[in-house]
Amino acid sequence: MPKNKILWAVGAVCTVAVVIGISLTMGKSHAEEGKKDKDAARLEFAAADLTEAKVRPLDRAIPVTGTLKALNHAAIKSKIAAVVKSVLVREGEHVQAGQVLATFDPNNIAAQLHEQQGNLEVAKAQLALDEKTHAKNQALLKQGFISENAFDSSYNSVAISRAKLKAAEAQVEVAADAVNDTVLRAPISGTIGKRSIQPGEKVEINSDLLTIVDLSEMELQVAVPTTDIAAVAAGQTAQFHVDGFGDRLFEGHVKRINPEAEANSRAITVFLTVKNPSGTLRGGMFAKGYLALGKAAPTMTLPLSAVLDGAGQPYVYWIDQGKVARANLTLGSSDERSGLVEIKSGLPMGALVVATKLDTVKPGTLAVIHGKDDAKSEAATKGKS
Repeated sequence: MPKNKILWAVGAVCTVAVVIGISLTMGKSHAEEGKKDKDAARLEFAAADLTEAKVRPLDRAIPVTGTLKALNHAAIKSKIAAVVKSVLVREGEHVQAGQVLATFDPNNIAAQLHEQQGNLEVAKAQLALDEKTHAKNQALLKQGFISENAFDSSYNSVAISRAKLKAAEAQVEVAADAVNDTVLRAPISGTIGKRSIQPGEKVEINSDLLTIVDLSEMELQVAVPTTDIAAVAAGQTAQFHVDGFGDRLFEGHVKRINPEAEANSRAITVFLTVKNPSGTLRGGMFAKGYLALGKAAPTMTLPLSAVLDGAGQPYVYWIDQGKVARANLTLGSSDERSGLVEIKSGLPMGALVVATKLDTVKPGTLAVIHGKDDAKSEAATKGKS
């Protein structure tokens, strides 16, 4: 066979091979694209990806925040003007009621007491003299040796002397109390919070000296909206976290409710008592938690995490007759502690709702559910035609 014919035959064969290869490649590419389109047209879910809208008891609770403070505390002020002689306590020390906290120089105050006691003796002597004179004048009046005016004058002198005696006695009591006040004692048991005096310092009457804080029982003041206050009553329990204690839960109970709303916020202050026998909590700590209002009637609920927010309209994705569907919801009460929210409308009872976040999803996409509850899930997703 001539050489040029051989080359022509080889070329033809190669051309056919290339065409076949291109056709096979294009066919495979179209097949893969078709498979991708088929896969993209459905979503697969595990049983754990779905949650059921069902009736559950929903705890009613309202969020509360506030600052803790000691229920009992004492700000001790000076009752006398004197020089501080000694201070026996420092901040953070625990003291008992009646314990000596500080002493003051008693010399000037003791001298004032002695002066008032002298005045009292003078008043007693003057009264005795006036009473004796009045008794004599009474006898002389009967004998006609003095006038009625002279008798009345002696009577008034006795009355004045008696009044002066009472005043002198009162002054002695005041001076004696001042002497007692030179020893400062704790009015309550607690912890020294602030010390404002030092030895050698001159203090005036009503000067700040010390503060004592009783940490055994704390008070938490929280603001409750007027829309919720009707459900609040004494004895209800609140659980809360405190900054600095991580996930540790503390508990308080409603003790008092203010009878009037605050002018600015229109909220009503509720006072909670918190037992703190170990002194763990301190005044000024910030607390955040929930006040339990009791259980509401069982109602259809969903986990809060399953409900999405679309420009103020809550909605969910759920499985309707084997396909993904979107449902706009009307919500009721919620309990962030249990993570549940009441569903008033928008879903049928028993609906399977997507509990995981879906970045992009098109309603109408086929839904395939895998897991141990496949049969139950498929039955629930078929619905009624």
